[in-house]
Amino acid sequence: MPPQFLFVNKDAASASLTRSSAAEQTSINSHVQRGRRHRRSATSASRAGARARKNAGRENAAPSADPVFSDSSPSLPSVKSEPVQDDSSNQIWLPARLSPPTKFADQTTRENPVPKVRARKKASKSQTQDPPAKKTTVEEKAVMLLNSPQALASPRDITQITSTSLDPFGQSVVKLDPHVARLCRYFCESFHPSVWHAESWASREGSYTYQTTAVEVVRRAMQSEVEMNAMLACMAARIENVDLVPGQGTDKYMHNALMAVRRRFSSAPKQQLLLIVFHLYAADAYRQNYQAAKIHMQAAKALFDAWGGLHYVPDPALKELFIIGDGHMSAVLLEPCSLPCEYDPGPYWDVTPPELQLAPRQNLSRSAPALQRLCLHGYFPGELVQTIQETAECSWVLHHAPLGAAEASKHAARWLQWRHAAVRYRLLAMEYPGSSLDVVRVGLMMWILTSMVILGLKRLGGLIAPKLRTIFWSVDEPYGQWEGLVQLKTWVLTIGAMCSMVGSDEERWFIEQLFEIGFVEHIRRFQETHPDFDTLDVLRNFQEKFFYYDAIQRLRLERLARLLSGGLSETPSSASQSSPSDLSRKSRSPA
Repeated sequence: MPPQFLFVNKDAASASLTRSSAAEQTSINSHVQRGRRHRRSATSASRAGARARKNAGRENAAPSADPVFSDSSPSLPSVKSEPVQDDSSNQIWLPARLSPPTKFADQTTRENPVPKVRARKKASKSQTQDPPAKKTTVEEKAVMLLNSPQALASPRDITQITSTSLDPFGQSVVKLDPHVARLCRYFCESFHPSVWHAESWASREGSYTYQTTAVEVVRRAMQSEVEMNAMLACMAARIENVDLVPGQGTDKYMHNALMAVRRRFSSAPKQQLLLIVFHLYAADAYRQNYQAAKIHMQAAKALFDAWGGLHYVPDPALKELFIIGDGHMSAVLLEPCSLPCEYDPGPYWDVTPPELQLAPRQNLSRSAPALQRLCLHGYFPGELVQTIQETAECSWVLHHAPLGAAEASKHAARWLQWRHAAVRYRLLAMEYPGSSLDVVRVGLMMWILTSMVILGLKRLGGLIAPKLRTIFWSVDEPYGQWEGLVQLKTWVLTIGAMCSMVGSDEERWFIEQLFEIGFVEHIRRFQETHPDFDTLDVLRNFQEKFFYYDAIQRLRLERLARLLSGGLSETPSSASQSSPSDLSRKSRSPA
């Protein structure tokens, strides 16, 4: 059975083991070997017992002389022991089960702060064989903050928590109740890996960069009221608005963080301030409080200027967090980015060493053939043609990266992360108001987001879909604007339908448009001549004429196939029965 107490390992030269209370110090020190054996003589043992009996009646004990001890922490009870082997093959007794605390333990701590562990050469059968314990108090009730949920047989780290004391040494400025513990675990296990892929950061340097520093960020946050509340607000906002789990306390943590910022912002180091600002920025962006997020971005820019500009921020990972976050929020708002994208790596085969290439240089003219044909025929301006070709390159790398060697795949993932971010940056800077080109621009960006960004299909696409519908409505003289571009319009409508929230008005509207332009009738006629193709097969073949990534889009494509086939109640029955003029008026009306 694992031990039921926590302590921090120190070496024999340490001045003290913990910053715990006297009773906790006794329980820990009495079972820790300090690097040397010490046998207590019978005389010294009897003296210690006599001193304890002499002082047992004192009601007010003298305070400890060691300034690092604190009586504010709850006492740990004394423990029963079980034997383990030390390096001299003798058995040393370590804690096995808790027993009630005694006054003798408190008195012994004050008179002998660092008692030694008694070593024994042999243990009787009754001592070494304890009756089997029930799996209740530790294994079922233990809640661990950062480490693996599996029980450990060795002494536990201060970052862990038990069922009786979440913060036994009083280290955290924020009370570590079970909900706070879950938010901290979410930061380490869900948020941090979703932002940084471990393989992409194995060789990078920086205070936030290493994948393993997620734990270090939490440990540091435990000492800062501002940073801890900002991190908790960010995690709560993400769980509520991305994972759609309500009741995480975002408002409470945001209030606490903002109050703490007013008190302590000027005294925190600049690099710590930047991470605090990012957590506040992300929290407001998650809950669509974009005006507040922009204010946080202004504060971040002031910090960048304090270093001499964005390029001089010492921690590259923090700088990249802001660039990525700015790109995501700008995409949702369909506005140009606030921060420059400094990390465009350039064309894949130009910047990738031959030994790291997934394959020799490819002819990408067959990628997205319908789009490439429109590019050749002059339907698009040069800047949009360039982004389509860059997207085709990203699409090829996206499909082939999982099939390459480990190092080649790692390099491809890192290249892809910043290449598609640079493409989106350029798309957001383009302006085609009142034109069908604006629809194409936004549809292309939505495909990139949903295929190459973790939050894309889960969150970002659903927020952009209503704006895409508005852009469709805003196209001037739509019949003339879409002449020769019916297939392209159909593809953008399918992207809108697959990105919309399931069952939403936007999803229904995009489906109605697909009925109106005759796409459903086209599928029916194709199936008459190809009876082996179901609706999903036809949709997949159509998507591959443009851009399609099956690993991400398949589930939504299956839903689209069911909706177009009339298999679900959400299928708009009125769309196929209305006259073209009625549907035209419906498509132009914002109602």
